[in-house]
Amino acid sequence: MWYPSVKYLWTITILTIPGREKYCKQLIESINETPLTFPVQIAVVYNRKTAEDIYSIEKQIKSYSAVLPLSVYFNSHDTSIVGGRNFQLNVCKTPLICFIDDDVTLHGEIFPILETKLRNKAMGILGIRSYREDSDELFKPNANTPQVDYNGIRYAQVQGMLAAGYRNLFIDLGGFNPRRGYWGEWTELNLRMWRSGFPTGYCMDGGYLRHWHKAPESPTRNMEGREIHVLWGLLCTALEYDAVEINEATETFWQLVEQRYLAYSFGEQLSAKQLLKTTLELMPRISSEWGQIIAFKMEVDQHPFKFKPFHRFTIEDVKAVGKYAQKHIKRYHNNYWRVVGEGTLFPRSNKLRKWIRRMKNYISNKLS
Repeated sequence: MWYPSVKYLWTITILTIPGREKYCKQLIESINETPLTFPVQIAVVYNRKTAEDIYSIEKQIKSYSAVLPLSVYFNSHDTSIVGGRNFQLNVCKTPLICFIDDDVTLHGEIFPILETKLRNKAMGILGIRSYREDSDELFKPNANTPQVDYNGIRYAQVQGMLAAGYRNLFIDLGGFNPRRGYWGEWTELNLRMWRSGFPTGYCMDGGYLRHWHKAPESPTRNMEGREIHVLWGLLCTALEYDAVEINEATETFWQLVEQRYLAYSFGEQLSAKQLLKTTLELMPRISSEWGQIIAFKMEVDQHPFKFKPFHRFTIEDVKAVGKYAQKHIKRYHNNYWRVVGEGTLFPRSNKLRKWIRRMKNYISNKLS
C-alpha cells in the first residue's frame, strides 16, 4: 500500500502465540492509527510450532492491518522467548527496529518522538511509558526501578513492552542471550548495552502504551514451572557477570534475588528444600552449557564499563556512558540518516492521517 520505491525506516515487530489473537489484533489496529512521519512495516513472528494451516493463520493476522504493510513469519525451531526475539531481529532489514509486546496498545504520537530522540540523543534502547489497563496507574517505568531523569530521558532498564533502537547495534552486541530462554532477556540485554557504552531509557513525553494484563498464556505471569526459568536466569547472570561474591558492587543483585525474584517465581512454595531441589535439577544444564557461559563471561569482561547486574545508575554514570556513546553511535546514526536521505521521507503526520482515512474508507467500501 506504500509507494513501490519507498525504503522503510522502521520495522515494528511483534512476537505472538496462539490464544492471544484478540490482543494482537487490537495492537495492530492501534499501530495503524498511530501518527507516522516515516514509513513503517510490521513483522509478526508466530512463535509456536503448529499443525494448523499456516496460510490461514497468516491470512487472519494480515487482516488486522488495514493500512500498513504486514508480513507474518513462523518460528518453529527454538520457540523460547529468546529464540523468538532473535528470529525477530533476523527478519528485520530496516535501520530502526521496534519490539512491541502483543498485549499492549499504542496511544498518541510515538514514532515521531522516538525518531527525534534517536536523532538527538546517543541511546542504545528507547522505551515509552505505559499504563495498567485503561487506568491512570503508571506501569513502566516502575517507580521502584532505579532511574535517573536527565536531559529529557528517564534513564533506566527498558523492558520489552516497547523497545526501540538501531537494528545493527542489537546485532553487533550479539542479539539476545540464548541462556535467557523464557525469562530475563531484556534485563540482560539492557545491562550489556550499558556496559558496552550505550545507555537505555524512557521517553516520558508524547504517546504512551496501555498494558492489558488479562492476555492469556503469559510466560512471565502465569506460566507453569516458571520458577525453574527464573532460577536459571539468575544463576547464569551471577556466573556470566561475576556476581557470585556478595559485596558492595553486587549487593543490589543479591537483594533483589532474595526479596523479589525468588518470592515472585516460587510463590508459597519457596523454601530451602524447594530451592535446593530446583537448583539440583538445573545442574546437568549448567554442566552442558558451562563452556558457553565461560566464553560469554570472557566477552563481557572486555566491556568498557563494569556495571554489575541491577546496578543503581547515578547521574555520573549516565554522563560517563553518554559521553562514550556520543563517539560510538555515529555509524548507526549515519546509517539511519542515509536511508532518510534516499527518499524515505513521507508526508507529514497530518497529511498521512488524511491518507490513512482515505485508504480505510476505500478498503471498507471494497469489503462491503
